[in-house]
Amino acid sequence: MSASNNNDNDDPLIKWSLRRKVYLVTGGTKGIGFATAKAILDHGAEGVIICSRSETDCSNAVTALLDHWNEVNSKGKYMSDNKAPIVKGCACDISTDLGRKKLVTFTQNVFGRLDGLVNNVGMNVRKDIVQQTMDEYERMMRTNIDSVYFLCKEFRDLIVNTAANNNGASIVNVASAAGVQSSGTGAVYGMTKAAIIHFSKILATEWARYGIRINSIAPWMTMTPMLKDAIKSNPSQLDKVKEWTPMHRLAEVEEIADPIIFLLLPCSSYITGQCLGIDGGLTAQGFDGPTITPT
Repeated sequence: MSASNNNDNDDPLIKWSLRRKVYLVTGGTKGIGFATAKAILDHGAEGVIICSRSETDCSNAVTALLDHWNEVNSKGKYMSDNKAPIVKGCACDISTDLGRKKLVTFTQNVFGRLDGLVNNVGMNVRKDIVQQTMDEYERMMRTNIDSVYFLCKEFRDLIVNTAANNNGASIVNVASAAGVQSSGTGAVYGMTKAAIIHFSKILATEWARYGIRINSIAPWMTMTPMLKDAIKSNPSQLDKVKEWTPMHRLAEVEEIADPIIFLLLPCSSYITGQCLGIDGGLTAQGFDGPTITPT
């Protein structure tokens, strides 16, 4: 199905709509991923797939997303074609080759096309280099880097074909302010996120000829389930984070999801190979806090 018709071409708001498009959001059951999937539906998308390791989490998130769509659509506030979107969840571990293949097959069977991919899955174990174990190092590498690299590679043909028939496509890779400069989150996490930023720049130049735009975002600390788990032993850490941040607060998940949506929208059609900082001014100022504090 074409992304536009004659009526769409006459609509100046189509550049701000995801109407008739379909997307995949990894790690879409919680935090930034869930907020992104919800925002994709808010902008009129035809469908979205989310994934998680947990079948229960996928099922619960799909139900919540459809409930949200029904509630908002009943008020006449959607830019959609007034029909319920396709919302599916795939339980898989995309840090593994088997899990990624399952997700690719699932997406092909559900949509047979893909207008955009949001590589959101990530993990961290906050330790200094001496305390970090080999298993923790390898798990972060597989989750944070392998999932992004190989999903882009394995979805390449599907996204290229969609871009050719649907006026382009967009990939957004979720990195971190930790990938731009030291932010006290540990060396392994920081270098995985730096790798994502650089990978996005390189792949953007390789795939520009196909009409596929590839960008990354670099959020600062956001109140996600992963962050809550990381600071549960010392919640007062957040007081320091607010002090270091020029805007003196953490981001809400919606404040990260909305810039992701911007990079998916047709209105950002000439933006590719960029890293968008979403950090309340942190990297403009420079991080002045400690690195990982040894215990």
